Amino acid sequence: MSKKNKVNKVKSYSSDSEEVTKMIKILVGLIVVLGLFYIVFSFATGEFSFGSKEKEPVEIQDVEILAGTTFNKSGSEYYVLMYDFDANDSLVYANIYSMYSSYFGNAGKMYLVDLSKKFNTPYLVEDRSLVKVTDIDNLKVVNGTLIKVSNGKGVSYSIGAEEIEKTLFE
Repeated sequence: MSKKNKVNKVKSYSSDSEEVTKMIKILVGLIVVLGLFYIVFSFATGEFSFGSKEKEPVEIQDVEILAGTTFNKSGSEYYVLMYDFDANDSLVYANIYSMYSSYFGNAGKMYLVDLSKKFNTPYLVEDRSLVKVTDIDNLKVVNGTLIKVSNGKGVSYSIGAEEIEKTLFE
């Protein structure tokens, strides 16, 4: 064989430094693209904005309480309305609370207890005859109970929407 027929095959390998340079360029490009997406979506969602951003005032919810705190709220006299917020008749009791709040405003304080919450279930009984509302040690209520608390003691109670409305509005 002659040398003319031989084809010199040259294998080309890129150097390690060229590959590292390519990887760095890809990584920088990826970071730039992700950074741009973050900035665009931050402005779209309002995380960043131009100009002053007014902060909304923080409101502390003090209407809904746990049954265990029924007798230790501030004020010498107040009501505690206890019902299951998820029950079918929950709208009736929510309306009673709303009417009472709009009619008496801050003059007559009323707290709400959601009997569907786990912390409140130990105080829930099924039988009306077992209802006791004098103090926290003996507290037992049924769904739809209004307790009048005076000086840290339960002085009276009403069960059911009709009886509660009579107690509050007559």
